Amino acid sequence: MSALIWFKQDLRLFDNQAVSQAWAHHDTVIAAITLTEETWATHDWAPIKRDFYLRRLNVLGEELAALSVPLYVLNVGRYEHTAGALCKFAKEHDVTHLYFNRELPFDERKREAAVSSWLEKHEVQVHISDDVVAVPPEQVKTGQGDFYKKFTPFYRTWLKVLSEHLPTTPNSLAAKGPACQFSTIESSGNRKDSSAWKVNSDDVLAQLDEFIEERVEHYDEARDAPNRDGTSSLSAHLEAGVIGVKTVFRRLQTLSPDFPFGLNKGAETWLSEIAWRDFYQHLMWHVPRLSQKRAFQPETDHFEWENDQEKFEAWCCGKTGVPIVDAGMRQLNQTGWMHNRLRMIVASFLVKDLLIDWRWGEKYFMSNLIDGSFPANNGGWQWSASTGTDAVPYFRVFNPYRQSERFDPEGKYIRRWVEELVEVPSKYIHEPHEYLKRHKSSSKYPAPIVNHAQQRDLFLTKFKRVRNDS
Repeated sequence: MSALIWFKQDLRLFDNQAVSQAWAHHDTVIAAITLTEETWATHDWAPIKRDFYLRRLNVLGEELAALSVPLYVLNVGRYEHTAGALCKFAKEHDVTHLYFNRELPFDERKREAAVSSWLEKHEVQVHISDDVVAVPPEQVKTGQGDFYKKFTPFYRTWLKVLSEHLPTTPNSLAAKGPACQFSTIESSGNRKDSSAWKVNSDDVLAQLDEFIEERVEHYDEARDAPNRDGTSSLSAHLEAGVIGVKTVFRRLQTLSPDFPFGLNKGAETWLSEIAWRDFYQHLMWHVPRLSQKRAFQPETDHFEWENDQEKFEAWCCGKTGVPIVDAGMRQLNQTGWMHNRLRMIVASFLVKDLLIDWRWGEKYFMSNLIDGSFPANNGGWQWSASTGTDAVPYFRVFNPYRQSERFDPEGKYIRRWVEELVEVPSKYIHEPHEYLKRHKSSSKYPAPIVNHAQQRDLFLTKFKRVRNDS
């Protein structure tokens, strides 16, 4: 009997249920990856995310080869072609068992269902594991058996389930034979250099350990300061499955014998962020329309967006004339990543100041983020736009100038990314235009493209109308 491990968004050997199951029950194991570059393009994969994924995939291939497990690359183009390609491959390699970790969004579920159906018809046993989310969606339910639409009660139940299913230490993986050869995987698709992000397993685990040991204690205070190194910077690794959430939990267990309870404030806050990740994944499972460009609150789909193309392009380029917004967008464009506080600020500005459809911003983020996660990105944008479940109330409109003063008081983050404002004193950095005018500056920094107070009132008026008409 031979086993095939199908890798997708779980590019790791350590702490991977599908891998562990295949390893434990079969002497002969092979692995495959189905590259779906056409679907990646349809799903707005960023060039830097593509590069990161393929770099990590090559590391995984080397790790597998060292254990005598070959990694086969199937270039199938689109999700729809995956089932046929895997079925053909299974026949050619006498595969009797398929192992993979399931994914929850709509298109991924369709793909997995087709694969399972095809292979089972050809007498291949399919073994599906849950190792993308921390807790499967079937296990987090209300007393009435429904799914949670609010995060706080979801989180309470999520913690309870987690406490009852604490992660155990994974078994080590013994080599299946002598090392085999692995050829580097190339891609013809558009790629952007991601070399600033680690992909070697030991390096990533060391990064996790460093964060847990030295910085997680202050995460609750440091996470909102964009000029501080207060976050884990592991979002891309979690998205690609370079590390798994159970590995994270085992590290957090060292901080409290009562894990997931009893953590210090910083660690508890970070754990809640992982729960938010599960929350948005679960919503994709329970509410398929979220995968189809629809709002969680259907009535908000009737909001009449202005969708001014010039203003949208100014937002994309970081030339809105609002320093904190421009700093965030320039960081995104240059590095493929943006601080989470800035993601909220720029999203609120696009939707509630510029009155541009949140789906435009959602697509732009996915097209540029190295850690672009469809569930988390969709959930974050619907939260900001007040169209999602447990979203920020529509009447809460971020004032970008006050946000800037609060979270970047000295303007260090702004100066780092907006070079036109390098010489502006901290006192004026958040709203620099009068200062620039008074000092006859040669700076080419643009004037604000909208008046925040006026746009806030306009947004509230239009949103109230939608609510009243529903």
